[in-house]
Amino acid sequence: MIIFEGAKLAVIGMSIVFAFLILLVLLIHLSSHLLRAITEKEAVEERVYGRTEASRTRARLDDSRLIAVVSAAVSAHRARMQMLRRV
Repeated sequence: MIIFEGAKLAVIGMSIVFAFLILLVLLIHLSSHLLRAITEKEAVEERVYGRTEASRTRARLDDSRLIAVVSAAVSAHRARMQMLRRV
């Protein structure tokens, strides 16, 4: 009896997960159809102008953030190494 209840619970759980995955796939397909016009416009703009202005600005911001993060990490590492050498 306990094995039957466990199997029943497993089937119910797998069915819920399967239903959720089907719903997720449907939502992804729906969003791709709704956003197709926007993505086609961006693709044409990218072909004509190379990179879009927004992506160029985003790349510059990402580069400056990356430089700041790496600089801070190197400074912290050097400070930590100096502290360890003193001890």
